[in-house]
Amino acid sequence: MYMSSLRRLPFTQFDVFTSQALEGNPLAVFPDGRSLSDNEMQAIAKEMNLSETTYILPRDAATEKERGVRVRIFTVEEELPFAGHPTLGTAFALRGNTGAEEIKLELNVGTIPVRFEEKPGEPAFGEMRQNDPVFGQIHDLKKIAEVSGIPAADIDPELPIQTVSTGVPFTILPLRGLKQIQRLQIN
Repeated sequence: MYMSSLRRLPFTQFDVFTSQALEGNPLAVFPDGRSLSDNEMQAIAKEMNLSETTYILPRDAATEKERGVRVRIFTVEEELPFAGHPTLGTAFALRGNTGAEEIKLELNVGTIPVRFEEKPGEPAFGEMRQNDPVFGQIHDLKKIAEVSGIPAADIDPELPIQTVSTGVPFTILPLRGLKQIQRLQIN
């Protein structure tokens, strides 16, 4: 039997998009990743085996005020320039019980502000301002139908099939309606 140990690093696991423990999207947040190399961050994210793991890289107060708190986001496979639930979850972690109305994070796509709202008797609500969308390539309907297995008749021909990004590119495929969505068989 072999065992090894990486230096002990504190982290907290959060459940994002829920007010109930063990529900929502899990997220591991490391409050100080300054001592970690890129390879170590990737290896730890793989070991955590969550959809994302974030590393906060604290800096001096003036830089954080101007540019935000530096945060890096990793999946089990790669570093991401941006992702929604880790951005919100990390902002909640940084906010703690301070009551701050806004936390700014400097991600690989730039500074993303997260604003918080609290109403009596309700959990805090966080909302981020993503980068403006960048509209990329428009794709051929017949080719997309062929590679996706979605019948061409189910795709709305009035709207473009287009790659769009606010930090991570996605191809947006407009379907004709709810019936077509319900027929989808995703594997």
